[in-house]
Order: sequence, then C-alpha cells, then structure tokens
Amino acid sequence: MSISITASAVNITTQDYSLDDIYQYAVSNNLTAYIKKLGSSYEIKGDLIIKSGGSITDSNISLTILGDLIQIHKGCSLTLGEKRADNTTLNGCILSAPNIKLVYGFGCVTYTDSGDLFLYGSIVNVFGFWGFFEGNNHVEIIDCQVDGFGRISGKDSILKNINFKKSHGQYGILSPKGELKIMENLSVGDSFDTGSFKCSVYHNPKYANDLTILGGRYAGYSKLAYIESEYGGDKLIFINSEIVDGYELYREASNVDFYHKFTFSPIIKTSDAVADGVKVVIKDSTNKVVFDSLTDPNGRIKEDITYYFQDRNGAASYKTPHTVTLSKDNITIDYEIKIDHKMVDFPLYLIDVSPTVSGNSDCSISDIQTINNDFENRLTTKLNLMESGIRQILGNVIDEVNQNETYFKETGFSIMM
Repeated sequence: MSISITASAVNITTQDYSLDDIYQYAVSNNLTAYIKKLGSSYEIKGDLIIKSGGSITDSNISLTILGDLIQIHKGCSLTLGEKRADNTTLNGCILSAPNIKLVYGFGCVTYTDSGDLFLYGSIVNVFGFWGFFEGNNHVEIIDCQVDGFGRISGKDSILKNINFKKSHGQYGILSPKGELKIMENLSVGDSFDTGSFKCSVYHNPKYANDLTILGGRYAGYSKLAYIESEYGGDKLIFINSEIVDGYELYREASNVDFYHKFTFSPIIKTSDAVADGVKVVIKDSTNKVVFDSLTDPNGRIKEDITYYFQDRNGAASYKTPHTVTLSKDNITIDYEIKIDHKMVDFPLYLIDVSPTVSGNSDCSISDIQTINNDFENRLTTKLNLMESGIRQILGNVIDEVNQNETYFKETGFSIMM
C-alpha cells in the first residue's frame, strides 16, 4: 500500500484511500500511536500529506489533524462527504486542524501546485485555510460551516451554501487567483481582529477578473471590501446579498466599479392569465434604461437590477426606485417599485384603466372608481397583514406582500403599498 505513517506525518500516494484504510494499515504495522480511532472519529498526530497521485475519499467521519500542515499536491485530492447530481449533499464530515496557523497551511507548501478539494455538508475548523491558488485545480465546498477561511480558487470551482463563522486574519473571503465562477449563499461573519481594520472580501482584480458574489450575509467588519491596485477585471458585484454594515471600501487604486444588485423577476398578468409578449422597460432613478425586453411565454422577465452603485473613484448613488413600464396592444401602465431586495414570482398586471370617450370601451369612469376602491380596500387589508407578519395572496390584482415598500403609479390615480 502507498501509505507511510510516522510521528511527523501521514503520507498518501498513488491511489485512493478511506480513513479506515489508513487506520488498518497503522494497526497492521504497530503505528497506532500516530493515528487513532474511536468509532468514526480519527486523529492524526502529525501532518497529512497527499501527493504523487494519491487521494482520500470518505464520509460520515470526524478527522482531527494535530500537525501544522494539510498538503494536497497537484493531481491529488481530498474529498469529505458526498454530493448528489443536483449539488445537494449528504454524509458530511468534521475536519479539524487546530494547530494550522500558517498562511499556506492548507493546500501545498508550493502553493501554485495545489490539488483538488471537495467538502460536502461538513464542518471545517482550519484557521490557515489558504493554499489553493492558481492553476487548474478544482475546489467544491457545498453546505459547509467554515470556522476559519482565506483565499481559495480553482477552475470552475463551486462555493455554495457556506457559513463562514469567523474569517481568517483581518480579511474575509479573498477573491481567487483562478476562475471561481459560482459563489452562492455565502455568509461571512466577523473576522479575526489581527489588523488595523477588517473587511469582508479582499478582491484582486488581476486574478479574479470581474468577481460576482451571489447571496450571503456580510457583517462584523469595518469595511465591506479591500480592493488591490492590480488591474484586470473592473467589477465587483454582490447579488441578493445582505450587506449589514454599509458600503465603505478600501481602495488601493481607482480600478474597480462596485455594484449591489437584486434579482427582479415578476410574472406579468392580465387578470388571471399570464401575458407573453409584453414589452417591459425598466428605468432607474436617473431615468436610465436598464432593461428593455419582452416577457417569455410564461409571462416572465428576469434581470439583476442595480440597487446601489459606487464607481471606481468612490462616487456613489442609489438607483432605486425604478419605473417599470408594461405595454402591449395600445395599453401602457407604469409601476414605481423600490427594488431593494430579491423580488421573484410576484404578479404585475397589465390592465387598461383609461377613461372611456365613446361607447366602444369596456372600461368606464365608474369602472375606474371601482378599481380604485378595490385597490384601496386591498391595501388596507394588506397593511394589517404586514403588521402581524402574515403573508397572504389576496385577490387577482396584487398577490404579493413584499418585505419593503412597493409603489405603484397608474394613469389617473396612485397606489402605495
């Protein structure tokens, strides 16, 4: 077997092993002083080194490494827990390395030559979680709690549904030197108080290019992001993220524009029926057109709309409320909507409320007043429901009570809810 166990390290080469394979090797060679087992929990006295084509794959175990390093060399991998085809996870693990304090303690001493890391549904307590830089290594961390964190990268890597309990050093997530394309539902808490200030994201545009971070909650820092002076990509974008402590950024150079966006995806209806082919134009608070397209056959549009923008020189502005104009078959209606959170699967109605001039219109002045009264009655009911924290679908006119204010403008009257 391609296993070597000493007081200083467990070395894995050539092929794939489970933790029990490694422990049974220790039993057979009287080396249990250096790797211990209690039930499904394993403890390695020294470092863990995976090299020369080796790999470790396991699930439903707890692994404690008491050495100073976890090295995963190029062409090698560490996989803990399991992933289904739909990126959901099961059979997670606990990985703890309490003595790793080095910047490159997890990955490879020659950090440009790291291997692959796959962690699913697991709890990870590794302070020096840094070593995955550059190259074509692949990293997937899904449904995990990570107690210490630093830079991570890899070609087409996935970070999804992660709670960073406490970030490494004075910085939180460090943007990758690689092609990290998916960062969903990240939650970044406080960072260790080891520097003059703390930030949630450290961004290097030379390597991370245009970095988009989807979701997450960012709190407990003095600055949201630190932006290096390198040039490459020119955008740092947060989408559907809860940014608690404001938008203060530390900039080494005027090189990156910052965006905070929210997904806007209503269903356009006429009465109860979805309306395809409706022209939808969205303008921001400066009257700039930010979306112009037709609804799909399901009456839907979808766009990530900028709520807050700060240009590379630090000039900032809020871009909402937005004007949403619906038009089809000589019917046009405007809605004024404050897009300050994710707004998905709620109805907007294309309704003709223009006053009649001749007998050819189906909508009279009295009809308009009836519609207006109906809106007002629904508004009163919805406000009462909001106060009690209850969400309900009411009627065919407006079916969604959003968490924040939504304003509607219509020809002849205004409605606010």
